[in-house]
Amino acid sequence: MKTALAALLATTLAGEAMAAFTLNGTRFIYEEGKKSISLEVNNSEEQTYGGQVWIDNVSQKGDDVFIVPSPPFFKVDGKGKQIVRLMNANPALPKDRESLFWLNVQEVPPKPKESEGSMLAIAMNTQVKLIYRPKAVADGRKDAEKQLTFISRDGTVWLNNPTPYFFAVTKVLSNGKEVTLSGEAQKAVAMLAPYSEAGTGLKSLSGKLSVEAINDWGGTQTYEVK
Repeated sequence: MKTALAALLATTLAGEAMAAFTLNGTRFIYEEGKKSISLEVNNSEEQTYGGQVWIDNVSQKGDDVFIVPSPPFFKVDGKGKQIVRLMNANPALPKDRESLFWLNVQEVPPKPKESEGSMLAIAMNTQVKLIYRPKAVADGRKDAEKQLTFISRDGTVWLNNPTPYFFAVTKVLSNGKEVTLSGEAQKAVAMLAPYSEAGTGLKSLSGKLSVEAINDWGGTQTYEVK
């Protein structure tokens, strides 16, 4: 009974929890040559919140530091905002393809006011994509999704990315209708790296094929694929 009640409470809290912080974008593009780019952290609550920002490597292995946030720690007044600058601190990133990072913005809630009984404070972490784009590939990014192709290999269909860009494919469509992918396949096409392939898990695809993908501004566009 105690286990069941604890599980129910955890589910209820997770459903009711709302992030205090919102960002002014769902993804951020850092173009080579810029001294820095900035993002805006908005506090939707009436109380002052603390915040922490850090960046995780995705396409770059190891613990090397490539992009640093400033400030990494801050406070935001109720209904206020904080500008955070991101600066490229390491020139060793590839020049022939994009590099992908996770940008994390962690909120630190205020200490609960004294009251009877136990109090639970939930700290939410917002994680969005941060893409570093070299100058050498910047001009070819517009509608580069049109270069995607479907290929057959080992009895299944794969989505091939022959470009130097990261793509976030949200849907695969046949004759305008969405094709159902497994959770694993959906995750793979949503993180389609440069010069790579992602398995759809499908044995065949027919008709007029297209994909829906997220663009630089966080909107979705549909592209016909061969």
